[in-house]
Formats: sequence, structure tokens, C-alpha cells
Amino acid sequence: MAFLFLKKLLVAASAATLAATLAFAQDKPAAPMKKTAHPVTKEPAENEMGHVHYLDYKNGFRGVKFGSPSSAIPGLTLVREQHGSMKIYSKSDDTLTIGSCQLDKILYHFVDDKFMGVSLFPKDVDDGKELRQIFEIAFGDGATAKPHADAGEHHQHADEFFWTGKIANARISYTEAHQAEAWIGNNALQDAYGKVQKKNAEEAAATLF
Repeated sequence: MAFLFLKKLLVAASAATLAATLAFAQDKPAAPMKKTAHPVTKEPAENEMGHVHYLDYKNGFRGVKFGSPSSAIPGLTLVREQHGSMKIYSKSDDTLTIGSCQLDKILYHFVDDKFMGVSLFPKDVDDGKELRQIFEIAFGDGATAKPHADAGEHHQHADEFFWTGKIANARISYTEAHQAEAWIGNNALQDAYGKVQKKNAEEAAATLF
């Protein structure tokens, strides 16, 4: 009898200990889950090619910063003047190559005597392809406009490729014959000139009535 009583006490004590252990386990806060490590995307340096940061970093052409006066580029000859504020020049003895890309001409655009941008005209289709590759190496992959179909061997190609930075921008446009024309320019000066063009258009529209 005493043995059975002692056995019941031991069983009861064990049960009480187990219950207390479970209760403690429930009250104890769960260990925090380990955070899954995510790869950190390295932001390219501003002077590192392959991103539009580099377009902003350069903000110019062949060492001349956008916003510089026409006197900063020697040998300019006026080609045409638009709306008074825009003057477009060519440059005597200009270097009409960029890498292996041959250019037919380069035009320098100034607004109120501030260097706004350059137009680049590759000589042929292959030179246009070469210039786009140069732009992609310098500024990264460009955004594309909707492609169109044609009857040529290429069947389909994008009309334009764009690179838009916070300070500067670049573009390559293609005709249906795949002839290319490129642009590198300054955002703020282009915006200012766009406002001038809009004002002139509004004034012209007012004269219709």
C-alpha cells in the first residue's frame, strides 16, 4: 500500500514538472527568425561607364561641358539660326569619327549662346549600328520605342533608342532605310528651349484668326 502511494506521488510529481515545463515553454518568446540575406545591388560610380550616371557625369561632348559659350569651341561656322535664340554650327577641321564609327557631320546646337547639345550623323547603316554599340557601352542599354516592320532583311527594328539621365540625355533615331541620327544634350537647356518653341507656336497660332 505504501509502495503504491509512493508511486502515485512520483507520477503526480512528474506530471506537475512536465506541465510546468510546457507552461514555461509557451510563455517563452519564440526565437526570432533569421533574416534571409539579399544580394546588395551596387550603385555604379558616376564616372563608371555602362549607366546613365556616366551620361550625367560627362554632361558635354569632347571635353566641352553643356552650358559653355560658343567661344569654348574654336572653328565654329554658323549653319542656321532658329527662332533667334537657337544657333546651329558646324566645326572646321572636325574629327568625324567616334571609335570605328564614321560620321558624315556633327552639328553643335546653342541656345542663347549656351551649348545645348550635338547632332551626330553616321555615314551609313553599319556606322549607325557601331554608334549605338558605343552609346550602349558608355551609357548602358537604351529604352526603345515601339519597333516597326519593314520589307528589308532586318524585318523589325526599333525606331529610337533613348538614354535619359537627371542632367543629360542621348538618343539614336532610325529611318525606315535604317539610316541613323544621334543626339547628346542637356536636359535643362532643352526644356528651356522647348518653352520658347511653345511660346512661338502659340504666338503664331494667334495670328491665324
